[in-house]
Amino acid sequence: MEINHILRQLAVAAWVVAAILAGGLAAFAGARFIAHSLARGDVTSYADDLLVRAVTIASEMDKSLDEANQSTAIPCSVEDISKLRQIAFTRRFVKDVGRLIAGKLACSSFLGTLPVPIVEKAPDLITGTGRKLWVSVALQLGVGINAMVVEAGNSNVVVDPAAFLDLERPPFRYSIAIIDLSHRRVLRSWGKRLVSDETLIAGDASFENANELVSARCSAAYSICGVAVLDRSEAISRQLPFIYGFIGFGGVAGGFLAIMATFMLRRQKPLLTRLVEALKSEELAVVYQPIVELNTGRMMSAEALVRWTDRKGNVIAPDIFVSAAEEAGVAGQITACALRKVTSEAGRFLRDNPDVRITVNMVAADLGDTQFYAELDRCVRTAGISASQIGLELTERSTAALDIAVPAIARLRNLGHRVYLDDFGTGYSSLSNLQDLNVDTIKIDRAFTSTVGTASVKVSLVPQILDMANALNLGVVVEGIETKEQLDYFAAVRPPCSGQGWFISPPLEPADLMIFHKKHRMASMID
Repeated sequence: MEINHILRQLAVAAWVVAAILAGGLAAFAGARFIAHSLARGDVTSYADDLLVRAVTIASEMDKSLDEANQSTAIPCSVEDISKLRQIAFTRRFVKDVGRLIAGKLACSSFLGTLPVPIVEKAPDLITGTGRKLWVSVALQLGVGINAMVVEAGNSNVVVDPAAFLDLERPPFRYSIAIIDLSHRRVLRSWGKRLVSDETLIAGDASFENANELVSARCSAAYSICGVAVLDRSEAISRQLPFIYGFIGFGGVAGGFLAIMATFMLRRQKPLLTRLVEALKSEELAVVYQPIVELNTGRMMSAEALVRWTDRKGNVIAPDIFVSAAEEAGVAGQITACALRKVTSEAGRFLRDNPDVRITVNMVAADLGDTQFYAELDRCVRTAGISASQIGLELTERSTAALDIAVPAIARLRNLGHRVYLDDFGTGYSSLSNLQDLNVDTIKIDRAFTSTVGTASVKVSLVPQILDMANALNLGVVVEGIETKEQLDYFAAVRPPCSGQGWFISPPLEPADLMIFHKKHRMASMID
């Protein structure tokens, strides 16, 4: 009996040991997988951080060059050099701003006036906008100092060679690449060559090879990529404490599975991936902000505003998801979604009220997109409404390319749609451009509305905008009416204009919009 008991005990012990070993091996394998997953996420996150910094630097360069080229001072005069120094001082990543005379560097914010103007060698790259770029130029700032130089017009800027030092994260390796798509080549401004030129020319990429984890994140706006690489061995070494700890729980399979499930569930998909899924499943919603005739209070139209609450209940601001969609080239899908929502939700309301119009916001990409016009026509015909009942709103920024915007606006108006120029006054449209665009209505930006009753210098521009609109026979919609004082001011304007804002009504669900329209069909909101 004693021998049998001992044998049973040994069998149990062997089983327990086998289970612990099996659990330990499973945990080790699982821990390696998790370590790699975490490392992949870290590599992608690092590449994102690098790209954000690179885009920030590119934007600073553009602004600095634009400001320098706008100087009206005599080149290299005391006043001009003072202006250059002011520009350099207010920029984080610009070390020097130079002035060129006859194509030669004659002075700069750091060097002052040069005794002998400097002629640079041929640039490494000339961009589509005419900017000249040298990846590494030996500077006069000090011996052995090289930096990127960008030239436009009669100005150039020197980019801080240490612009990425604070983002260095050993053992990660990184590089910043400038993509010359016209010649299918890659210039590296910071760091060494980490991936092939073909990979970067193709755009965003995340992959693994036998020895490395790689992520490349690229900006279409600036043709810049941030590349991050981590050796596989380092990915494991960085997680050794985690791996050892995880093996300690190897015998507890349930705990291991629970940790795996928690890890997988907590992984947040990228914003763009969630947005594409939301568009496919029609998760985006539309609310409607009434637009009323200010001197009578009669509701004339409403603006359709797209809203997004993701599956976890997070409210994503429109400026965030629309910007992400524009960067990825899918913003047109948001316009199409809004058109479908408006004509399905409010189709009957529009059929019953043929004098009411609902406006939908467009993006620049829609102007030349044949699919947009096809979807617009399909939605109008399916809803059985007049084309005049669907207005289209364009921001000033989206009409910057007049060769595209002018014929597109003409096409929309010929189809029967009214076209609105949104956020008017934000700086893109000159008077001549406004005449060329030939829109029906301008929407005065809330930045001007908010100045009514204040001492802001912008308030003096409001009458000028109204007079210009009247001279061009344009309708006017005032955005952002938040107070009675603002309402009274614009209600007194002649000829009458329309307006929208929270003082009149917040954005409404379709059923509430119908109630609002019924109450304000003839009612006056003016005391």
